[in-house]
Amino acid sequence: MLKRVSLWLALSAVLSGLASAADYTQFTAPGLAKSQITHDDIAPLIDYYQQQDWLEVSELGRSVEQRPMYLLKIGHGERKVLAWSQMHGDEPTATAAIFDLLAVLDAQQQQQAGADSKRAGWQQNVTLYLIPMLNPDGAERNSRFNALGIDVNRDALALQTPEGQLLMQAAKKIKPHYGFNLHDQNRYHAAGDSKKPATISLLAPAYNEAREINPSRHAAMQLVSAVKPLLDKVLPEQQGRYNDAYSIRSFGDTFSKMGISTVLVEAGGQFNDPFRQQARQINVQLYLSWLDLISTGRYREYDLSGYNSIPMNNSGGMKDLIISNINLPKADGNGVLAKVDLAFTAGGNGRGQVVLDEIGDASIYGGYYTLDASGMRYSAGKAYPLTGPLTLTAERYVQLLADGYSHFSGEAGLLNNSSGMPVAVNPRGVNKPWPQRRLTTTFLLSKDNAVQLAVVNGRLIRLADASLLDAFSGN
Repeated sequence: MLKRVSLWLALSAVLSGLASAADYTQFTAPGLAKSQITHDDIAPLIDYYQQQDWLEVSELGRSVEQRPMYLLKIGHGERKVLAWSQMHGDEPTATAAIFDLLAVLDAQQQQQAGADSKRAGWQQNVTLYLIPMLNPDGAERNSRFNALGIDVNRDALALQTPEGQLLMQAAKKIKPHYGFNLHDQNRYHAAGDSKKPATISLLAPAYNEAREINPSRHAAMQLVSAVKPLLDKVLPEQQGRYNDAYSIRSFGDTFSKMGISTVLVEAGGQFNDPFRQQARQINVQLYLSWLDLISTGRYREYDLSGYNSIPMNNSGGMKDLIISNINLPKADGNGVLAKVDLAFTAGGNGRGQVVLDEIGDASIYGGYYTLDASGMRYSAGKAYPLTGPLTLTAERYVQLLADGYSHFSGEAGLLNNSSGMPVAVNPRGVNKPWPQRRLTTTFLLSKDNAVQLAVVNGRLIRLADASLLDAFSGN
């Protein structure tokens, strides 16, 4: 009995949009907290929901490589909502959130009948249609594109892909009043000038080149305004808004032109959140809020001030790693030539190759990891020649770094790295006295003639305790 009460209290908190992390985890679909979600990950969940009688699950169609896509139908109201996720295969956050929403609704069905009738009110007025993972072939490749190399979200005009055709067919058959276009954005978007990541970005896409506001687009903007207080509470200074330039080939703009009140939702980066779990949780809160607002019609009470107050996405406003106030030596090695900041980014959601893309003043950027190197001096370091087999322990490696060796030269196969730390063998951009844009990711930082820190392939090693200050593990 106590467990049932606890579950009910947690469910009530989730439904009210006031859930804590502890409340929310009870309704989190398992196995989806990762950077890549494929059809195999959701197949068991689909199988489970096909056996439940409170929703309908049907196969929408097949992808290029004949992977199934599904349409889930919940509720029986006259106001119709269509939401779809992962039309870009490498954008999985909303897919996880959709199954979290289903977990909430499933728990709701298991409560007492009296409670059910109160809590399921929106299902009397709204019919919700969900298409999780519209691009399963792209998901399998962890790619934006489908198996033909086509961006499905640029196929609303030509309809060259089976995935795009199926989405358009569903929209024309269902004739939804509202649409939710669910995506991930790269984590280098900042929320305006906040120097913080835009963890959630929203847009009511235009329906024509003039970007006019007709009744259906006005309703989409009101839906965003209505959830702005929630976002201010759970995500202060980390909301963004996309530019509304008209994109004739995109589904959001096309559906808006068709009279569907469409909202684009983009899940973005967050500090110390590599798999975007906060954005995932907030997505669920948004879905629940919008379903209630649509059911009651209360969103019509809001003007557009909330929508317009969301700062524009600042593309490139975030960096993965910023090291500031580095002293660059003069050419003759005597004295300081300049004091600079170095800003690095890594593609592949922080798991790709690190690149130095800013030298100079990086004060306008936010950083997922920042380091003040005041008083530290830059050195490219020396190459340690690999003339024979070398087993590199942590102790041996730290000693080499302390002796001024930042990298190795020679045959990489001779090096057995058992240090647990990154090494650079024959790296580019280390033969200059100063860092080189797009090249330098390996160097040393010294203070009082002693090496304090090593940057190796863009990753920080602190010599004092042989620790890896991994700037790319928590983004």
